[in-house]
Amino acid sequence: MAFSMHTKLHPANHKTVFVLDHTPYFGISCESPIEFEFLKTRTPGFIPMTPISKSLWTSSVESAIEYCRIVWDLFPQGKMVRFIASDTVAHILNTWSQAQQNLTHIMNGMSLIGVPPPPPPLRSVNTPLDYTVLHGLRAAIEALSEVTDIQQEKMQNSVDGQKILNRGRVICITSARDNDSMKRLEDIFLSVLTQQNKISSTERLLTIDHCHLVIINTFPINIESQVNNHPPKNKCTLLKHLKSPINCLP
Repeated sequence: MAFSMHTKLHPANHKTVFVLDHTPYFGISCESPIEFEFLKTRTPGFIPMTPISKSLWTSSVESAIEYCRIVWDLFPQGKMVRFIASDTVAHILNTWSQAQQNLTHIMNGMSLIGVPPPPPPLRSVNTPLDYTVLHGLRAAIEALSEVTDIQQEKMQNSVDGQKILNRGRVICITSARDNDSMKRLEDIFLSVLTQQNKISSTERLLTIDHCHLVIINTFPINIESQVNNHPPKNKCTLLKHLKSPINCLP
């Protein structure tokens, strides 16, 4: 009963961080053409428009934004969402501030970072840039350690120094080559999470009591994923993980 009450007071979905892969790979097409139909198509001499196809990046952004729209429509208060795009660095698009918890602010941030950068030339002599989603995952863990206004209020009103459970969720939309690549991603995330808790215990940050990591493996519709799906599983008492391969559809 005590655990149930704690869960209601400190829900895991109070803090959600989206990490969107902004590496060059996400600039490729979903390979799912969208055709346009017009009333004038039956007019003699009418030249139809060439079908278009969204990029992996566009589909990822649309999915995450729709998630926010639904959550904030159902829960106008108490559900905080952060957005981080990751390429050579982590681009933090909003904070836990209530003023930045809206679709307008997030979409403005998306427009500022733009589409993923093009891939480097094959014969480039420059040092290759470190494009990886790991930059965003590290920033997401740091974000979960930050105190929200609601958590701050609970801390101030707590009785007898009652501990505030800091639980959260990270949803990462990326693309992994195979199961081994996905496993490395999970292991690095857990390692960074453990290190962050050591830092948080010595600074004015919250330790993360539990994190739910969701990795959505995204790929064009004409490619077969080499990553197996699996239901939620506990990596340890600190981390629960879910991975799911998804074809990118319009």
